Amino acid sequence: MIKAVIFDLDGTLLDTITDIGTSSNYVLEHYGKSPLPIEDYKLLVGQGAAQLFIDLFPEFSSQKQKEAKELFEKHYATQFDKNTKIYENINKLLTFLQVRDIKMAVLSNKPNPFTKKCVLKYLRNWKFDAVYGIREGIPRKPDPAAVLGILEELEVSPEECIFVGDTKVDMLTAKNSNLIPLGVLWGFRKREELIEHGAKYIVKDPIEIIKLVSLMERV
Repeated sequence: MIKAVIFDLDGTLLDTITDIGTSSNYVLEHYGKSPLPIEDYKLLVGQGAAQLFIDLFPEFSSQKQKEAKELFEKHYATQFDKNTKIYENINKLLTFLQVRDIKMAVLSNKPNPFTKKCVLKYLRNWKFDAVYGIREGIPRKPDPAAVLGILEELEVSPEECIFVGDTKVDMLTAKNSNLIPLGVLWGFRKREELIEHGAKYIVKDPIEIIKLVSLMERV
């Protein structure tokens, strides 16, 4: 019996890649580098802004990488909602879960303030029992610490919870937390990556999650 679903945010609930890429390219150009195609960021994001700017500026000192990340966050705050949109049929999935009193949460490697802003702006029509991005003192995904905290908050056991995401980080998070790993193909990564890192189920459309949960309810 499924009692809860934890969602990744970027590439799972929301298509955020254009706004992330735009702000990242702003930082690259600020430091005299050429901008990258927006599509390239689909392979670069997923482990948090700090790791993104380590990857983009490997030649920088840790302090300068931190300054690049802070410049990104300042720019992203001005335009995080210019192109971002909810994926098709996510509204139907969230409504289905809410009507059935299945608890919902968001866990992202996006900075915590931006995670909450995005959920408030784009997903305010649905009730989420917990919404967290990266927080100081709590390891980022795929470490299970944040997931275990959410499970305690929601009062559900790991076997009663699906983790839905679009990258290997999400599949590993689910495995490390003993949740059911469900990979989605409308996001930033491909089927092979999801399978390789432990996806138990893979779906092409949110409607397939509705069907899957409905089947689980009958068991």
